[in-house]
Amino acid sequence: MSLTSLLDAATVQPATGAHETELSAHDAPRASAKSFLVEVFSAIQGEGPIVGTRQIFVRYLGCHIQCAYCDTPATHTKQRQVRIEQTPGQRDFLTLPNPMTHDDLMQQILQLEAFAGLHDSVSLTGGEPMQHVRSLLDLIPRLKAHFPIYLETDGILYQNLEQVLPQLDLIGMDFKLPSATGLQPYWAEHAQFLQRAARREVFVKLVLSQQSTPEEIDTSIELIRSVDPEILLILQPVTPYGSVRHSPTPEQMLSWQSRAKQALKRVRVIPQTHKMMGQI
Repeated sequence: MSLTSLLDAATVQPATGAHETELSAHDAPRASAKSFLVEVFSAIQGEGPIVGTRQIFVRYLGCHIQCAYCDTPATHTKQRQVRIEQTPGQRDFLTLPNPMTHDDLMQQILQLEAFAGLHDSVSLTGGEPMQHVRSLLDLIPRLKAHFPIYLETDGILYQNLEQVLPQLDLIGMDFKLPSATGLQPYWAEHAQFLQRAARREVFVKLVLSQQSTPEEIDTSIELIRSVDPEILLILQPVTPYGSVRHSPTPEQMLSWQSRAKQALKRVRVIPQTHKMMGQI
């Protein structure tokens, strides 16, 4: 399928609830000065091209999809309290009521920055942060006064991305492959999202299972190539969790990387390194 047809499909049939999901998912924020969260903590980034860097993770509550390999099930359940780490890296969590005001949230985040330069950036993750775009419009400028902003997203809610795009420093977007997620394909939405995200620094991540197909790989490659063949592609072998029992074989990963490198200039294989070190 061509990029033009994918863009047309997304225009005609956007993802269900894609444009107003912040109003319906898990009692999401009605006011710009509050956020519904799961947790805030300091950790080493374990995925993608900035693996190994230190970040403050702000994990949003709620996700409009539920992948088979999802390792953050708490984001799908209504949470009355937010876990806030008090000492960076020590997992000494304090619980505060949900939603958090952004004044209180910023106070807690700045407390985690024990000394200037400890954290390289703030990761907005989830769940799906793009469901909370109205609260992000208030929060991101406050965060950006102190840290670069890294968005981790499923790459579906493209109209919400437009509203915060100018303030983002790095976007890590997934292409959700049906073979790994157990869900419908979102190619049209991914195409729309990537076209917008490419105006900033962005990379694409594919979570791959033993069941991933050449057709899915080829569609992903062509979508990226049509936008910009210089965009970095991360191939991430799925970590067994929930109903997912097995990772791809090394031979599969080598084959898929070779396939992608025929069309794209930057293709890396990076597993979830934080799982290797037992870090949340």
